[in-house]
Amino acid sequence: MAPLYHLLDPVWRRTPFPVRPRLQVERPASLGVTALRMERTWFGNVFMPVYAWVVGDTLVDTGIDCLWPAVRDATPGVRRALVSHHHEDHAGNAAALVAAGVDVRGSELTRRIVARAPPIKLYQHLFWGPMRGAEVQLLGTETEIGPYTARVLSAPGHCDDQVVFHVPSEGWLFSGDAFIHEHIRMFRGDEDFHATLATLERLLTLDFDGLFCGHRPRFTGGKAALAAKRQWLLDLQGRVLALATKGWGASRIVDALELRPRSFASRITFGDASAENLVRAITTGPTPRPEVAACCEASPAGA
Repeated sequence: MAPLYHLLDPVWRRTPFPVRPRLQVERPASLGVTALRMERTWFGNVFMPVYAWVVGDTLVDTGIDCLWPAVRDATPGVRRALVSHHHEDHAGNAAALVAAGVDVRGSELTRRIVARAPPIKLYQHLFWGPMRGAEVQLLGTETEIGPYTARVLSAPGHCDDQVVFHVPSEGWLFSGDAFIHEHIRMFRGDEDFHATLATLERLLTLDFDGLFCGHRPRFTGGKAALAAKRQWLLDLQGRVLALATKGWGASRIVDALELRPRSFASRITFGDASAENLVRAITTGPTPRPEVAACCEASPAGA
């Protein structure tokens, strides 16, 4: 039987939610990168903002679909778009960009998932809205970001298909959702804790200072911020496992370690993004979403 959100997704896609989208264009001093900050608000509550990045003729990540007209107007010279992973806040405008003649590229797994535009949960509809299916092209091991050459590196953990873009000449890392925050206190149910740690360890071998995160960028001190996240997760892992060996359940561990988020946004995910999931990711591993697992098992796009 299909999960409930699979059955309700077509209804939610037709529901006119009372949200207000907004795009702000920001130009960090002396970096040569333009930030497109996108967010939706609902009765004054700001849902998690997301960033896309413009460097020359390249857009890194595409933002949310409901803001496409504003994104289009803010990126008149863009000819290339790179998608770090399939989530709707990063790939939401892929279809519109393809239709506009932009060369949109992602990893092989990202291509499969974006082509299907899989069902999403209610809070994702509220936070960012759905994406439309799109046929994007395949990334290689290197790509151009404006006038610069970037290395394309696999970065699973947050999701299986995530990649990041490292620009060695400028000391930049476009990190998708590999960072998010130094002190992560919740995971989605399908996030992989151990893959996240392994990704952080690989990224910390790179030379960079600017961390162009999809949600909380660090224009300086980015590598130190990523190292702080890794250390936080290592320390948390030790504390969680020490309590789990006593037979404690996830909720009791969350309360003992004071991990429970108090934000409005965390409460309306109905447990999909939670501190309990972070604890379970450490002790028992992730719970994959069936629509993503099906894409992992499908034939490669274009085959």
